[in-house]
Amino acid sequence: MQKYSGYFRTVMRRTTTAAKVLLVGLVVMLVSAGTIFAASQGGSQGNNTKGVTIQVNPSSRTVDRGDPVSYSVSLTSTNGFSGGVTPTVSGLPASTTAAFAPASVTLGSGKTATVVLTVTTSATTPEGKSDLIIATAAGASQAAGVVVQLFVQSSKKTFSISGNLGTQLTPGAKIPLNLSFSNPNNKGLALSSLSVAITGITRTQAAVAAGLPCTTADYVVTNYSGAYPLTVPVGSKTLQSLNPDSAQWPQIAMLDTALNQDGCKGATLQLAYSGAGEGN
Repeated sequence: MQKYSGYFRTVMRRTTTAAKVLLVGLVVMLVSAGTIFAASQGGSQGNNTKGVTIQVNPSSRTVDRGDPVSYSVSLTSTNGFSGGVTPTVSGLPASTTAAFAPASVTLGSGKTATVVLTVTTSATTPEGKSDLIIATAAGASQAAGVVVQLFVQSSKKTFSISGNLGTQLTPGAKIPLNLSFSNPNNKGLALSSLSVAITGITRTQAAVAAGLPCTTADYVVTNYSGAYPLTVPVGSKTLQSLNPDSAQWPQIAMLDTALNQDGCKGATLQLAYSGAGEGN
């Protein structure tokens, strides 16, 4: 039997397949709500000792691992205190940093000043609960520590991958696949793997009626060979914009075999994409 009874063209039509990816390492932080008062140095809230009270709002926050989170700390003069106040925080989990802005304030008698505490987590911040203690530095304004909670946990985020050869595929031809990425998250992604697979083939009605086969054995997929990590910024990007060397893109080839391949004429390939990485 001849390989082709006429001019052969195989058209690659593909339905976009979204690949949901578990991003390794994104986190959550909670810091308790409400008005929380701390005793001043040398006495409690009920005596006449000059000092400072601390109010944290909110007391509960959520953050993805690797992201910063901020919350407000109000410092109020009590019993006529006036002078400089330097807030402090302790109890941070490993691989986490914190900073107040401004780093210190000057209070007048009966006045309140607000500082912003920003806690920055990293990809290696451990999961679980921590108790953060917000206080003030030693001195006349030293306040007893206010305990707030910090919860760190991993979270799942997704991005999508799609692609279409955009041209006809014929026996013996190999075509690079310019993938498209949609990253709806608020940070770039560093992909550590990227793969393409043929999951199905839909033959034309004529090929089915004639009993002409077309299987995955008629095709070969060569996966991405570029360097990792492959950085995908926020928004929509193509593989061409991230790595213009098309020789490193995934490749779809149709084999040129000695068998009759007329069943592959006009066939539609279903492709599945997958990838994994973590937020930057």
